[in-house]
Amino acid sequence: LRRGLKASGRKRAMGDFASLRALPQPRRVAELAPEAQSFKAFRVRQTHDEVSRVTSMAFSPTEPYRLAVASGTKVGLWSKGKEEALENYATVRKFKDITQCASWRGDGKLLLAGEASGSCAVIEVLTRKPLRRFRGHGDAVSCCAFAATDRSKAATGGRDGKLRLWDVATGDLIHTVDAHSDCMKALSPAAGGPEAWITAGYDGRVKLWDLRVADKGATGACAISIDHGHPVEAGCTFPGCAMYISVGGPAVKVWDLAAGGRPVQEIAEAHSKAVTAVCLDSTASVLLTASFEGLAKVWHAASLEHLWTYKLPAPATCAAWRPDDKAFAVGLDNGRWILRERKFALKAEVPQAGAETQEPQQVVDDAEEKPKESWPSRQWAKREGYLRGQDHEAASDDEVVDLVHKKRRKEAQLDFFLRKFEYRKAIEFLVLHNLPPSEGLAVIEELLERGALRSALSNLGTELCRSLLQWMMKAFSSGDGLQERLLFEALHTILDGNSCLQPPSTPELQEIFKKLEDKVHQEMMMQEAIIETGGMLKAVMASEFLAKATTPR
Repeated sequence: LRRGLKASGRKRAMGDFASLRALPQPRRVAELAPEAQSFKAFRVRQTHDEVSRVTSMAFSPTEPYRLAVASGTKVGLWSKGKEEALENYATVRKFKDITQCASWRGDGKLLLAGEASGSCAVIEVLTRKPLRRFRGHGDAVSCCAFAATDRSKAATGGRDGKLRLWDVATGDLIHTVDAHSDCMKALSPAAGGPEAWITAGYDGRVKLWDLRVADKGATGACAISIDHGHPVEAGCTFPGCAMYISVGGPAVKVWDLAAGGRPVQEIAEAHSKAVTAVCLDSTASVLLTASFEGLAKVWHAASLEHLWTYKLPAPATCAAWRPDDKAFAVGLDNGRWILRERKFALKAEVPQAGAETQEPQQVVDDAEEKPKESWPSRQWAKREGYLRGQDHEAASDDEVVDLVHKKRRKEAQLDFFLRKFEYRKAIEFLVLHNLPPSEGLAVIEELLERGALRSALSNLGTELCRSLLQWMMKAFSSGDGLQERLLFEALHTILDGNSCLQPPSTPELQEIFKKLEDKVHQEMMMQEAIIETGGMLKAVMASEFLAKATTPR
């Protein structure tokens, strides 16, 4: 054992003293895929506290990607300001009741905002004033959206379960459909023109509507009806509007509307509580969900594979992904919203066509790097005579040799004891400062290499033996096989070299020995279980190999 430990020790030059280093710990293996690791770069960029619950958030589809936040009886408009942080450049307060939803038009010039009184305002972003209001819902307007192919059409959904189509230019009501038996929570334009819409609500249904046949009644206008299985809280469409994602309860489901509403993917327990928000990035490759349990999760949109989880300080109510895929925002039930932004490394600017090509320069944070002076500036001695040395200023034809002066590092106390061969004091220092197992076992390995472990651990006394055994109890089963061998070697040396432990002379030592015996017994049981499990795995693998070998090809 001693020969193996010495062979595994650190190599050093003969006669040189090497500072003590902690033993290496087992490397933690990364369990996440590289794609999942990229979401660690999304850091909290900004937080803001509103006066009440954040009910809706939406990013403008065009630059500079303004953020609309609906909270209380207002809608706040945020845009990039100094240092790339969002600044509240305008607040629309022309509401009589609590705002419920917000949605941008495709060109980013108009904004829809529904309120609890039953009206929906069309806000012009340039003037920050409502152009007109859609009135007709008997209850709160819970969702709204502009048509994707016709900017002059917009639709609203209310708590009364009705779907209404409006003319944005005149404010006239075009169609009214009894879409759901309960509150409508999600509304998205569908493929097929401004009369095609996808709705979902608290009745658990996801429906595709063709309002061109709405005059035949509500049942005639519904092309597809799907049962989500839970009250639907939110939903969004993939590009092309052929597929739809619905969230409600703890489930996340993907539907193929082009195939008549066929289920494509499903996660029955995506969250432990109700999922309240869902959104896709611009490439429809990543899906973000937020729930009332206070977590936001990122999923792979194609396979619904979990990629990352963000912990929120409060239950989530809404979420929105910025169109440039560099940030997303989450609104919370306590009135706070959080913006997480991805940090990218700075890249060298690409020269424009016709410009002179310059050598690439390093990006420096504060100022350009200055060459380090090997010698500090000094006042040269002004004396007469033939002076030489460091006090004499060099002439123009002199060759200056700069000596490299290494800064002397302060020696650690433990290294001082080992350099002075005071091994007993090193052991006392280990116990007194309760060193971590990696550093304490490094001391034991150093003493073992020097052949001084027995002399350092002999005749310690009752109190020092008790403290050292307590430290070993904490270090037990905390490292790999080499560290356990070091611990056992030190334990055997203490038992052989101290008369107070043969047998234990005090009740405290007897109690420590009892605990030590229990730990050894637990370790032996664990090793037996590992051996038994290994035998079972070998038998299973052997049977599988035999089955493959006997299967005819």
